[in-house]
Amino acid sequence: MGNFYNSYSNFLREKFHKDVYKISLTSNATCPNRDGTLGTGGCIYCSASGSGKVYVKPVYDQVKDFLQSQNNVNRGYIAYFQSFSNMFKNRDEIIKDMKRISEFEPIVGFSIATRPDALDNDIMDYLNSIKDRYLIQIELGLETANNITLEKINRKIKAEQYLTAVKQIRERITDCHIVCHVILGLLDENMDDFENTLEIFLRSKSDGIKFHHLFVQKETRLSELFNQGRVRVMDEYEYIDKVLMLLEMIPPSIVIHRMKSSMVPKDLIAPLWTMDRRFFEKLFAYAKEHKSYQGRMYGDNDFNCWKKTV
Repeated sequence: MGNFYNSYSNFLREKFHKDVYKISLTSNATCPNRDGTLGTGGCIYCSASGSGKVYVKPVYDQVKDFLQSQNNVNRGYIAYFQSFSNMFKNRDEIIKDMKRISEFEPIVGFSIATRPDALDNDIMDYLNSIKDRYLIQIELGLETANNITLEKINRKIKAEQYLTAVKQIRERITDCHIVCHVILGLLDENMDDFENTLEIFLRSKSDGIKFHHLFVQKETRLSELFNQGRVRVMDEYEYIDKVLMLLEMIPPSIVIHRMKSSMVPKDLIAPLWTMDRRFFEKLFAYAKEHKSYQGRMYGDNDFNCWKKTV
């Protein structure tokens, strides 16, 4: 397939000159929107696992078990603290975990997922102290720029706080790859909302973006609303059309970490195309048909792979 956007896999390959993958980890983290600090129950789309896998083993053992299951010694791995808000009330544990994980030679980076309102200065100072040896990523959920939507999904945060968080990270960690999470298809939103969300992302000068489509998983408040007919999810080609329109508005220097959501099949309610193995084939075909590529609105660039096939 043509390279019509600046993919995360290519970014990592260029940086490390080998294949690098993430190891998704579950730490002892919680969330200010779950423990009563801001609210309880979390965002309406978030399950009890916090959008990650459920492990009973400590983080060190999760990494150890994963690496032992791999037989490719030439690969590198990024320890990805995924579930919940990993900087919230988790300072000592996560620093201890990162120090222990550093024992494993294949680990080349750390990625910490957290909320914009749940940054920890001590954790960031530690990350700054190891930035010369590891790729450091912090992943923040913006989700949407629409504060009314944020209220509807029980987010307990304002969109503008994302900008404040990015500034705080830049001041604390001199070389950090900041990744923004956005969700397309949230309650009652349309293309205007998606473009407004992208505008905040671009204004923040974050380094990368993850696109998610809204999906419904079991045992969430969102599933109750969906079953009541109060939530609509996008069909596959509608989503492809929207995400490619946004991709054209993104400068080619931005790294695209993800183009759609992923989900454990047994927990998925809708849309069923979330599990479509041919999604990227369809995305490629649609992009080729419309000559779509990252940064198109800024003019021709290296991701315009279609000019070679016209």
